[in-house]
Amino acid sequence: MGFFKEFKDDLSQAVNELLPDEEKESEKQEDTLSSEAEQDELSDDERLERWLEGYAAEESSSTADQIDDGQTDEMIQEEIMEEEIKEDEDLEENVDLELLEAMSLEEEESEVVEQTIPKVKSSSAVIDDEVTVISKGTTINGSISSDGSLDIMGNITGDVECLGKLSITGKIKGNSSASEVYVNTERLEGSVTSEGSIKIGLGTVVIGDIVATSGVIAGAVKGEIDVNGPIVVDSTAIIKGNIKAKSVQINNGAVIEGALSLSYSAVDVDNIFE
Repeated sequence: MGFFKEFKDDLSQAVNELLPDEEKESEKQEDTLSSEAEQDELSDDERLERWLEGYAAEESSSTADQIDDGQTDEMIQEEIMEEEIKEDEDLEENVDLELLEAMSLEEEESEVVEQTIPKVKSSSAVIDDEVTVISKGTTINGSISSDGSLDIMGNITGDVECLGKLSITGKIKGNSSASEVYVNTERLEGSVTSEGSIKIGLGTVVIGDIVATSGVIAGAVKGEIDVNGPIVVDSTAIIKGNIKAKSVQINNGAVIEGALSLSYSAVDVDNIFE
């Protein structure tokens, strides 16, 4: 009897030791079953509502992240644009400075050129393209005055005055004056005055005085020749009258009947012989 009693006590003790673990497992199972039961008890609407709440929370967080990223991108773009605008402004300032410097240099050069170039007489400032032509077969009785150049091929009885070049291949009875004169006609009666050069062509006969700053004579002249500069008397020239010039070149064959004076030269002849 004593043996069975001890065995019974040991068995009950072992059962008591094992009992808490089993109770714990049973409690876990009961909790799991209760949660599953609660989930089963939730209606479909409630489960949908909970799912929508979770989805909205995720969307809001992602949207906030996107907004932060967009704001960051906009800030970066604004900084890049500001840097480009600043570079453009710096470039414009540099270009403006270069343009101003170039313009100032051009103005200074133009001023220097204007100071170095002497003032030209109004007669030499005439445009060469403005030429008035008196055609062959035209006869004019009276004086002619022109602000441009004249090309006379006809016959004129009267004085001729022009501010440009005067070319005479016709016949003139009267005095002529121009900035430059070229005479290549059979006969010209009257004095010829030129502010520049004068040329008397081969076969031309001039009855009158000649005044110029330089000249070439290849024709015949009857009158006084006053040239404040060099003059060339060609081999075909025939001159009856005095010549007054700065220097004279007389080619072999020229005929001169008159006095020759180089009074416009820089040599004081009278002082040398005193």
